[in-house]
Order: sequence, then structure tokens, then C-alpha cells
Amino acid sequence: VAAFVCYRRMARLQQAKDGVSWMLPARCLLGRSRACTIRLAEPEVSGEHALIRWESGVWVLQDLQSRNGTYVDGRHIGSGQRVGLSPNSVIGFGRPDGYVLVDAGAPQAFAVRVGEAGPAVEAQGGFLVLPDPGRPELTIYRSAQGWAIEQAGEAHPVEDGETVHTSTGPWLLHLPELLTETCNLEAAAPTVGSLMLRFCVSRDEEYIELLALHGGRTIDLKARAHHYPLLLLARARLADHTLPSDQQGWVHQDELLRLLRSDSNRLHIDVYRIRRQLAEAGIADAAQIVERRAGTRQLRIGVPRLEIIPLTRNAVPAVRAL
Repeated sequence: VAAFVCYRRMARLQQAKDGVSWMLPARCLLGRSRACTIRLAEPEVSGEHALIRWESGVWVLQDLQSRNGTYVDGRHIGSGQRVGLSPNSVIGFGRPDGYVLVDAGAPQAFAVRVGEAGPAVEAQGGFLVLPDPGRPELTIYRSAQGWAIEQAGEAHPVEDGETVHTSTGPWLLHLPELLTETCNLEAAAPTVGSLMLRFCVSRDEEYIELLALHGGRTIDLKARAHHYPLLLLARARLADHTLPSDQQGWVHQDELLRLLRSDSNRLHIDVYRIRRQLAEAGIADAAQIVERRAGTRQLRIGVPRLEIIPLTRNAVPAVRAL
């Protein structure tokens, strides 16, 4: 499984003096103007001083004809010149230093509070959850058609630069063209549609082990509490196996909540956790493990090949693993 996974921390620009840092979107305008993505307060900085953008797998810095110049590792770069950056590059705006490029990975999705200071919320495992994973009112992820947002049981497209709203206030989204960098792997990462899921269920259904089979590989997803909603969706899809594939397994969210004896917030947390678990296991399109039908509040498991078998162990824990 580990062979499928390629992680790098996303890039940040850090101020050397006090350690303040900013996450870098795919295109970042720097300067003192209110129009800038990152506003710098130093008087030697021009209104729109420089541009940092992600190009062909590397961060590139371009001076925008600033009055006092731009520096990389102590070297003055010409007006309008573009220079590739490396991890820990020392950058100066109007002076030879002052900032450092750290964690120079590919841009990822993140969100910042509108009109308020505070830390940005970064995507984890490919999923941006607002206001935080403990209260998943909104989940943003990359779908086959682009970026998608789930809210109140509905999914619809969302774009970079949009403002979305939660109970904690408005958030500005920064959504890159590519969520993660391309890794040169010998084997292609499995997708949800290529998996076969095997649920191993105790008699009282208090313990559910889940295995994902892909070719000759077995991905052990262990026993987790969030596997129970997935088990109910798997049963619904298996019950519809005689129907055309696009009609199989759709369950209204209210009916699923009734079966779970739970509420929508708990369901959203469980869906986020199973998606993140699959993403961390190297599944390329982990968001599709739970699909939503637009305008209906219906959802289903995204895997067509399913198996539910009794757990054969003589002894299992008394409660579901967390």
C-alpha cells in the first residue's frame, strides 16, 4: 500500500524575523496593495511587488518591475525576470533577505476566514473540511469533473476563489488546478471503481473489519466505527444487484440516518473518515467511496463489487474500534 502514496507538505512563505508564515496558493501576488494575495507591510515593498506561482512541478518567482528589486538567495533578479525556487530559498523584497520558502510541495486546497486573522485550514488526505474535521459542515474535494463541495447532504461544483459559509462565518477557498503532484510509480494507484470490498462482520454487528482487494493486493482497512454506515450502503447495493448499475444502491439520507439511529453531523464525520482512510491508503479517487445523486439527498457506496461475510474469529472486542 505504501508504494501508492506520495506525500509532500504544501509550500509556505515564512517571515524570517518572527516566523509568521502563509500557505501559498498556485498563483500568489505579493506586495502592499489590498489586491495582493499576501500583503507585506515593509515600506520598501512595492504595491504589487512580485508573483510566485506553481509551474511544471516547481515554484517560480517573478519580479513585477518593483522599485527596490527582488532577491533570491542574496542575488538580485532583474525586473520581470523569472527564477525557480528550491526548498529553503531565501527571498527578499526590496532587500536581500527577510523570507524563506519552506515545505515547498505542490499547492493544495486550503481556506482562510474572510475578514479575520487566524490560521488557514489545509486539506488533509485530499479533503478540505470546514470549519474543522470535528464539525464537517462542508467537505471540498476533487471529483472527476473538477472541485466539488458537499453541504447538507447535497453535492455541487465549486471554483477557486469562491466564498462559502459555515456557522463560524465566511471562508475564502484556494483550490489549485492539481490537488497533488504526480508521482512516478511502477504501479498505478487503485481507484474506487477497481476495488472489491470485503466486509467481515460479527454476529451482533458491533465489530466490522474491512478489506479492499485490488489485483493481487489486499489493503487492510482494519475495524473502524465508520465502517458501519458503509456496510448498510453495501447491503442496499447488493440488494439491487439485478438493476442497471446506475440505479443500484441509492438510499435517501433520512432513511440511512433512521437505520443508523444517528444524526446528519455524525454521518458527515463518518463519511469524511472513510474517505480520508482510503486516501491515506493510496486510493486515487477516495471521495467516490460515497456517491451523492444531485438534487435527491440520496447516496450510495461507490464500489460495485462487494462481499459481506461472517467474522470467523472466536473472540472480538466488545465495542467497535475507533
